[in-house]
Amino acid sequence: MAKRSDKGLQSHDHGLRVWEKLHHEYWHEELMEEIKAELEEAVAKMEAHMDEECVCGDSRLDVAFYREMLSLVQTGLHEHNFRVLPFVEESLRRYVEAKLSDHKCLRHLLKTRHCWGRDVLNQTHGC
Repeated sequence: MAKRSDKGLQSHDHGLRVWEKLHHEYWHEELMEEIKAELEEAVAKMEAHMDEECVCGDSRLDVAFYREMLSLVQTGLHEHNFRVLPFVEESLRRYVEAKLSDHKCLRHLLKTRHCWGRDVLNQTHGC
């Protein structure tokens, strides 16, 4: 039996890294470059994931979401303007929140690598 790839999990890990950086770090141009690189990886991994059988529920909508976030960051870099970053941060939070109830990869990542994210979501809902 062939081992299933974790490209979807890896893609979401890159997305959560972006959310974490935006949530915890001081915003500067080098950070935007790091975020751009993370989002490029998220898009590439999710694209590759779409070529596999997906049991976790990812779809082309997830590719489109990460592409949109990447496009916003690229625009911010090009214009030397951080105004896109609050929108990207909030979009990532809402994306995770919306998918969390039925997406085992995101739940796993929030329990193992990104516990801070679970805490943020719990604070938002008073849980």
